[in-house]
Amino acid sequence: MNFFSGIEYTALFDKIRRNRSGSFSWYGKLKDIPMSQVVLVVKENKVFGSISKQNFNYQIRHITDEIHVVYEIDPTKFPSASEPITPNINPSSTSNNSQPTQNSSSNESGIGYNINKGDPFLDTKPDSIIQLQSPSDTDPGTQADDGSVIDVLFVYTAEARIKEGGTSAIESLIDLTVSVTNAAYSNSGVSHVIREVGREEINFSENSFTFLGFLNSAQNGSIPNLHTLRDVNNADLVAILVDGDDSLCGLAFFMDTVSTNFAPFGYSVTETICAAANFTVAHEIGHNMSARHDRADDNSNGPFNFNHGYVDSTNGFQTIMGASLSGETRIQHFSNPNVLFNGAVTEIAEGSSLAADNRLTFQNTAFTVSNFRQVDSPAFESIVPFDNSKRVISPYWQSDDTSYSFVSVAHPSLSNLASQIGVTIRAIKNDGTLFGSASTFTVSRSATQRLFIVRSNHPSINSTTLPDVQLITGNSAFQHGFLHINPVATNPEISVEGFRDITMLSFWGAVVIETNTTGFAMEFVGDMHDSAATITMDDSATVSGIN
Repeated sequence: MNFFSGIEYTALFDKIRRNRSGSFSWYGKLKDIPMSQVVLVVKENKVFGSISKQNFNYQIRHITDEIHVVYEIDPTKFPSASEPITPNINPSSTSNNSQPTQNSSSNESGIGYNINKGDPFLDTKPDSIIQLQSPSDTDPGTQADDGSVIDVLFVYTAEARIKEGGTSAIESLIDLTVSVTNAAYSNSGVSHVIREVGREEINFSENSFTFLGFLNSAQNGSIPNLHTLRDVNNADLVAILVDGDDSLCGLAFFMDTVSTNFAPFGYSVTETICAAANFTVAHEIGHNMSARHDRADDNSNGPFNFNHGYVDSTNGFQTIMGASLSGETRIQHFSNPNVLFNGAVTEIAEGSSLAADNRLTFQNTAFTVSNFRQVDSPAFESIVPFDNSKRVISPYWQSDDTSYSFVSVAHPSLSNLASQIGVTIRAIKNDGTLFGSASTFTVSRSATQRLFIVRSNHPSINSTTLPDVQLITGNSAFQHGFLHINPVATNPEISVEGFRDITMLSFWGAVVIETNTTGFAMEFVGDMHDSAATITMDDSATVSGIN
């Protein structure tokens, strides 16, 4: 990666995810540079990216034709701070006409700082969990979401689209924003992710714009069709991107009481210049999920006594919910006492009067927020895009509070295979719906990737204690079904520097029973070791009883 004259880096990518828009997000780090993070969004030969290392942050933007520009971010140029809004919620009503009030004890951080990512040095202290709040307005005929995915609708104004350079540019910004937010969750040991469920331009002018006025307009229905869009897309939260007036980076409603009564206030407004570069969308969603600022900025408690961001003035950094004006760089982490940044803690554990643990905050609010709206899981047929000749199936997996499933995927280094092969694994439950979210990753030549299908908040199998593994997580109730494994490549049978054929990979797995440390091996149908494979593996052929 050639940034500027005399400044070149080699990026090492370890994960690729396909986005709703058809773009691909590439995740990795800079070779031989600790505390670095690379997130690239690629679509139709256009690249948007965020690259950070200690004390520096860069963005890549597509300008026109084949021209891309690299910017070095000056964190002091972001707009300054404001305050989030805590609505007055009548427990007996969720009317959209509830009037919000200004919260004087908590500030929204629109402050710009460098984005740094540290290689975490972890201890294995188990997470503590407060009993989750159950949604009060769940349709008894609908299965509750398990908290592993927060569905977000992204909308933007015409002014925001023009500011970013057109529809393609702002949609790439949305993909990048989702990607850097989920990378921050992964860095911080947070077990949920956000999922974009829709994007659309809204017909609402920014004339006489104020952040508070725009946020209230979103909540009270003044923005045409916005509430309908949210309902149609079953969006738990709505993130609005604006050109803004440069007075703030963003503003959101704050959930002071963990309840689905807060659902009508699940809105935030963010300037496009701050959305990914300053992690402001991640920050505002944090407010929607009960995360407060650091204690120097907001020392009040509620709904927990640990839901604060963290500022380390000695080491010069603050987490995403930090709101310091003293020059500490903003790192791509939420507070977590079990995660270190450059050898320094990123939070203070629960039990201290100065407790700050946004990771634990999200563990206790994700279930509620994920049930602000409920998404009907797609039927099996609608999530399986490949025929038998291009896929691998495992007939059984399971997960509950005493068991999990483990899968190993190895690249055999055959001469006709691509040096990296993208794989998407879905855990299909016996009712045909998804367990957690699909996991997409790459397997490099001579390398092995590990994946666990496990309950959320497992004390030792999580992204904090095992940062280099792939995870599919869901609730702790007994779940079982089969695995469906697809290639990322849409045409894996066409050789592009080698075939990207997952059926030539080697799969091995086991269901592990934790109570007595026993288990049994999983079977894989369609990989290079499958003795039951037919010659063609086409859709008309039954493979070990599975078509």
